[in-house]
Amino acid sequence: MIAQKQTKIVATIGPASDSPETIKELIETGVNVFRFNMKHADIAWHEERIKLVDDISKEMNVPLGILIDLQGPEIRIETRDHADIIVKKGERIIFASTFSNSDINVCIPHEVVFEVLKEGDQILIDDGFLEFTIVEKNGDQLVVEAHDNYIIKHRKGVNLPGKHINLPSLIEDDLRKLDMAGKSKVDFVALSFSRTKEDIEILRTEMGKRNVKAAIIAKIESQPAIDNLDDLIEAADGIMVARGDLGIEIPIKELAFWQKEIIRKCRIANKPVITATQMLQSMVDSPRPTRAEATDVANAIFDGTDAVMLSGESASGKYPVKAVDYMSRIAAFTESKTNLIMKCDVPHDTAQLIVHAAMAMIDSVEHPKIDAIIAFTETGYSAKILSSFRPNLPIIAVSRNQTTVEQLTLSFGVSPVKVDFPKGDILHVEPILEQLKAMRIVEKGQIIISIHGSKWQIPGLTNSVSIIRVS
Repeated sequence: MIAQKQTKIVATIGPASDSPETIKELIETGVNVFRFNMKHADIAWHEERIKLVDDISKEMNVPLGILIDLQGPEIRIETRDHADIIVKKGERIIFASTFSNSDINVCIPHEVVFEVLKEGDQILIDDGFLEFTIVEKNGDQLVVEAHDNYIIKHRKGVNLPGKHINLPSLIEDDLRKLDMAGKSKVDFVALSFSRTKEDIEILRTEMGKRNVKAAIIAKIESQPAIDNLDDLIEAADGIMVARGDLGIEIPIKELAFWQKEIIRKCRIANKPVITATQMLQSMVDSPRPTRAEATDVANAIFDGTDAVMLSGESASGKYPVKAVDYMSRIAAFTESKTNLIMKCDVPHDTAQLIVHAAMAMIDSVEHPKIDAIIAFTETGYSAKILSSFRPNLPIIAVSRNQTTVEQLTLSFGVSPVKVDFPKGDILHVEPILEQLKAMRIVEKGQIIISIHGSKWQIPGLTNSVSIIRVS
């Protein structure tokens, strides 16, 4: 039995969750999208697990999204031989651009970083949990002092608050990962440290070269991203509020405001938004979340997020299934108490106008009780508009396009279904309703609102809305 809630859950897959048995449990407990963090493990590992998730999705007949997360212009630490480096409070060690001699055990492999840093600057590692001060600079070598006792782990993220580092939007390793994505089933590509719409355009161009037909998720985790937020929302297909790095790159007092503002803007733009990082962080080691974490998940849902995300909790934590279970239960209860303010935007195209009409039908006292809304969609656009309104009704998105079905796994309240459409003019939708009845998605006697175009199999022609009783 699949968990019933409208908020979507993104779970990062890793050593704690990559067995077939655990993947099935995670799906049953409420995971809708599996995230693959391409900054860790090799390409072969990711290829094998992506195929495994796809096979299980088909076996269970459950649509699942697969999201790969690229490094982009993110800075990551490297340690010699990938070993953990233990440092004591007050200890001084060397950070360098290469492992040029045996005294260097920690590397930041970007020469441009050393051009902008100076004595007295702070270097933060692993979402800011590790803090160092530069006490001496010698070319591409920095002598840094630890603020506390730490363990430096290989491939953890580096933040340099207040510093603007001119790095390319995609590194060579990202391009290799995109090569893999072109041969695998990938529905979403997330770009770390997205800064401008040009970053998104570069990624879209590289994806096009490799026939990667995934939606692009811009990760908002820096001041430049905040400065260019409207452009990023317009350019990308969805947004991730990546609170770990964002809470370091901007003053932490601003984080809650920007979470709410990003979610609000995404709803207006009909773009799905993921709230991520440290949502149930204590469950890496604990079998239950803290009260603050439970409240955090609920508040993101009250804000209007489409999805909430687990990182280390599901990838390397001790209780990946329990973490998803808690998140699902918090989501289901919170949704029952949510009274989101309806959007009051002006429709800008025919599809938006039709959705506005459908919402008016739902609110009208002249119509009998509506049981569900069905959107017949080629691209998923009309379903995303519906989702952004958060109607208190099931949204069934029917598409013949498997990619559309899988990309709708991220949109709040949308249940995507793959059904083959006939060809020609849409004279009536009853034949499709018969298929949905056979699949037990709708029942005889139910009253539904139907949204569709004038022709089957042609995108962008949504222009009809009607009320139908299932016969």
